[in-house]
Amino acid sequence: MMIRPLVVFLFFWMNFMAFSQDSINRTDASGLRQGVWRKLDKEGHKVYDGQFQNGYPVGEFRYYYPNGKLKTISILSNEGKMAKTATYAINGRKIAEGSYKNEKKDSLWKYYSDYDGLLLSEESYTFGNKNGSSKTFYPNGNVAELIHFIDGKKEGEWVQYFDDGKIKFKGFFAGDEKEGAFTGYYPGGKINLSGSYKSGHKDGIWIFYEENGAVIRSDTYSEGAVIKEKKQ
Repeated sequence: MMIRPLVVFLFFWMNFMAFSQDSINRTDASGLRQGVWRKLDKEGHKVYDGQFQNGYPVGEFRYYYPNGKLKTISILSNEGKMAKTATYAINGRKIAEGSYKNEKKDSLWKYYSDYDGLLLSEESYTFGNKNGSSKTFYPNGNVAELIHFIDGKKEGEWVQYFDDGKIKFKGFFAGDEKEGAFTGYYPGGKINLSGSYKSGHKDGIWIFYEENGAVIRSDTYSEGAVIKEKKQ
């Protein structure tokens, strides 16, 4: 008499499991992915899970390290063409966040330390290429370096700073190469050195200064090589 309830339970449990399996990784009559999908690697570790609608990824997708720890969360929209993404180190700290457009980095991306979570750098992208300003930061939050990009190439003003925010040196890029005037500074603001670049190489006269403004020496460069030295 006690067997019948057990048989009924097993019947419903097996049907539930069959339904659960059928509700994952399914396609419709047209072969389009629908509903919840989950991918496993050859060792059986979960790679990702997320949802599809009419063949397109929608909503939240989660990606995992082989040990099961969360690696990435992406929020997809516009038939999978847009994705807001956050990536995590294996210790759980967020190490990057930004957006993709047509699977290419787009807009502002931020990168963080996996040790203490502090902001390390920011980069701006358009269609996968760096465009606009890129910054690296000191642990105190001040900018350490500022470089500008156009279509993936360094272009325009290039500045490095001391950790108190004062300028360490200032130069320029043109076509991804150092070009034009370059000036270095002491922490107190006095000029340390001055010169210029041509096609990525030191060129012409470079002057080196004491902190009191006195000239230490002047070197003359041609295509990056010193051709003349003059000490004061």
